[in-house]
Amino acid sequence: MSYDKEHGFVESVRRFFWLPGEVPRRVSPVGPLVGGWFVFAVVGAGFIAVDWIDGFVPVVVGTVLALLDDVIKGVRHRWPAFVIGLGVGWAVGRLVRTGVPAPADPDWASYPGLLCGSLAAFLAFAAITRLPEVPRAR
Repeated sequence: MSYDKEHGFVESVRRFFWLPGEVPRRVSPVGPLVGGWFVFAVVGAGFIAVDWIDGFVPVVVGTVLALLDDVIKGVRHRWPAFVIGLGVGWAVGRLVRTGVPAPADPDWASYPGLLCGSLAAFLAFAAITRLPEVPRAR
């Protein structure tokens, strides 16, 4: 198992959940998130078109992994942004699925909701990381 030799395994796990105070926290860049969204959308549509696997898999897994990548990098408000982003994505996906009439093909029925939900998750995550930092009491 790979871990930071300087800090040890326990410190590496602790650092994943709680960054030290001196570590700078940046905002999440929007460009790579939107670019990743386009890639996941195309891959999911391709999977549905060739009837290989459900388009749900690349869109949802890609969304979670892209957000988790920014969390690991240590963006500002990372865990609240991750949880709220996924919650917003799920809610928007459900709203779009119930509000938009489904296409005749059942493979494509949930895809508009998936795409709108994943884009909403990315945008909510990026917006929350842009909130100002709370000054830490010393």
